[in-house]
Amino acid sequence: MAEKDNAFRRMLGDKELFLRFLRRFLRRDMPFIVDALIESKGFSPEDVVLENISFIPPDLREKRSDVVYRIRKGSLEAYVYILIEHQSRVDFLMPYRLLSYMVQLWARCIEDAGELARRKSFLLPPIVPVVFYEGEDAWTAAKRFKEKVRGADSFRGYVPEFEYRLISLRDEDSEELLAKPDALSSLMYLAQPFKSEDFFEVSERIRNLLLVFPEEEKILLAKHLGGYLRILAKKEGVEIESAPEEYFEQKGAEGMLTYLEKEIRRYKKQGREEGREEGQLEKGISVALAMLGNGEPEDKILLYTGFTPEQLAEIREGRLRRE
Repeated sequence: MAEKDNAFRRMLGDKELFLRFLRRFLRRDMPFIVDALIESKGFSPEDVVLENISFIPPDLREKRSDVVYRIRKGSLEAYVYILIEHQSRVDFLMPYRLLSYMVQLWARCIEDAGELARRKSFLLPPIVPVVFYEGEDAWTAAKRFKEKVRGADSFRGYVPEFEYRLISLRDEDSEELLAKPDALSSLMYLAQPFKSEDFFEVSERIRNLLLVFPEEEKILLAKHLGGYLRILAKKEGVEIESAPEEYFEQKGAEGMLTYLEKEIRRYKKQGREEGREEGQLEKGISVALAMLGNGEPEDKILLYTGFTPEQLAEIREGRLRRE
């Protein structure tokens, strides 16, 4: 999960990509909130601050991570809290978990306000909760908190009323994602859990996008591409551990694709060669066992199979076996 955690946090921790994320995905369901926060007159990217905090307890950090942004414009202040869900299994306690994280964020706001928080005029900032889900199972957890409370309708007014915005990558169509060719679309496409394409087909699609990208978009993509390509390479059985993120960024998007294609081809060729060697070993053991069964002399068996006397002894004792 560490690769996914790093890739998603890097992407959503990039302010430019975060603002695009808001405009492209949150605007569909909550345009009034997005308009109020970042589309009204006088908005500046300087109004958006990535908070260096996390509310995920240590025992759950393998399964999820979070990103918190504060948006302050004049007297308006709001937070966008994005919970990134990595595991494929749906967490049916999600409404409760989000409420607990939101309460912790409000507690932090109260602590920061100090004595001002005791005044009648003090108001807590709104929090927009978002679940960014990249698992393979369909998301069937309740989105409204009251749906997790027994008899909530009978206790209306006494049960918290809130819901979170779900963005499920499994439900996003690849072609629709790439309809607007830019760095965010490319990264969201790469992050999708379901893909019929292999690494080389995905690589070819990204190359075609690079042909129409302006230079600044190529640079933005290269900043975040390495993490996602590592994940895809891992699905091909290739672990890219040795090259640091900065190395990938220096090579640029095209260079990363070429590098990983070579690594995957090398790995698969090595696997085929090892397979051939294992096949030859298995065949040699079968021949040696048959000749031993027929009482053939040791010198003849060594000549026919190419084994050493030590290996033949292991075969006799059953210690040299087919893997």
